[in-house]
Amino acid sequence: MLKIVMLFLMFFPCYCLPMDIKNIKDCKLEEGNRVKLISLSTVDGSTPYLIFDNVIVSAFLDGSIYSGDIILSKYIHHSLIFALNYGAPYMKGCLITGLSASAERSYKPNGFCFAERNIPESVWFGEDHTLIIIKNNNSVGEWRGNYIIYDSRGDEAQTFNKLPDTKNYKIYRLDLYYCSCYVFWEDRQVMRI
Repeated sequence: MLKIVMLFLMFFPCYCLPMDIKNIKDCKLEEGNRVKLISLSTVDGSTPYLIFDNVIVSAFLDGSIYSGDIILSKYIHHSLIFALNYGAPYMKGCLITGLSASAERSYKPNGFCFAERNIPESVWFGEDHTLIIIKNNNSVGEWRGNYIIYDSRGDEAQTFNKLPDTKNYKIYRLDLYYCSCYVFWEDRQVMRI
């Protein structure tokens, strides 16, 4: 019986699906911890994961796993922001500001997530909170207002017609131009999505 199985395997090999792991971004967070954003390429697209101290965790704070095209990854003010285009027309991403670790070396990223049709244009760091600013072009979707603002102190985004006062904020522009088919980074790299 073993000879038959071996003969079968010799003539009909089983191939694994090729998967590619890419290092996307390596950052040092405010507490001194390092985080690495990696991408596992699968049939469905790229699936982002975070590595803290050689432990791999889901890149999204709720532990869910999404696949698509990573269209934003940037290190700003001791934080990592990334976004994933996981199905037209929506993008989902997170701002990772730190991590929580238990005694069992179980890591959970700290920060907050966003999910919109438009990509964030800037991140504002205040003394006790952080804002992600998303320009609401043509009042897309259910939102009515010029700006969609995610605040780290709340659970839901809000819309405003004008931006808050910039005093007491460190503002980091993401310098991205997003249209329906390309993402342009400030250093002129282009990724087709």
